Amino acid sequence: MSLNGKVSIVTGAARGLGQAIALELARKGSEMVVCDVNLEVKKVAEEIGAAGRRAIAMKVDVTKAPEVTQMVDRAIKEFKRIDILVNNAGICQVVTIEQMTEQDWDRVMAVNVKGVFLCSKAVMGTMKRQRSGRIVNMGSIAGKLGGIVTGANYSVSKAGVICFTKALAREMAPYGVTVNAVAPGVIETDMTHGITGGDFSNYLRTIPLGTIGSAQDVAYAVGFLVSDEARYITGEILDVNGGQLMD
Repeated sequence: MSLNGKVSIVTGAARGLGQAIALELARKGSEMVVCDVNLEVKKVAEEIGAAGRRAIAMKVDVTKAPEVTQMVDRAIKEFKRIDILVNNAGICQVVTIEQMTEQDWDRVMAVNVKGVFLCSKAVMGTMKRQRSGRIVNMGSIAGKLGGIVTGANYSVSKAGVICFTKALAREMAPYGVTVNAVAPGVIETDMTHGITGGDFSNYLRTIPLGTIGSAQDVAYAVGFLVSDEARYITGEILDVNGGQLMD
């Protein structure tokens, strides 16, 4: 599943899932722009460069249209094309609906849903002209179950991402562009450690495979969806959850 000659953009790439995805796409041969609000994303670009692939790091807030436009313009200027967009940037809160503020709601929706919209919209023209492209959005099991321990705002945002994925897939299909989402279950990352404190024992009983997923498990799924082997798959929500949810 080579990605030689392909150019990717990965958002939220400084750590966790985004970092693993960026490194996996680079391993498969892609050059890329990696972005995050966290400047640690520069280290990811350096690691990719040390492995022999070209990567540009950018500080980008995906909720701000001008910054998203600059990201896409930079990718086109440096690489002349965009083949892959992975909308991974996201934030999570653990708060009850009663305790949730309007600001809590708006911030999660802005990053998790508006960010996906802005980044996708920014690459659509290029991919349509190329008549090819792959967009992969990061959903979540929470978007299907209404959350396990996450706040309702996070769960609703990920349900929105899932619905947006299907709508965009229909719109882009005539141009040879596929749009899919990955919906992870309980994955061991900095985000989930912040929620569980590293104690995943309560979740293991609900996972038929009996183990917690890794960021690499998610990266493998994304790597498949952006490959030529997945050319006939679009509008799909690929669960990566060890069987915790089977639908």
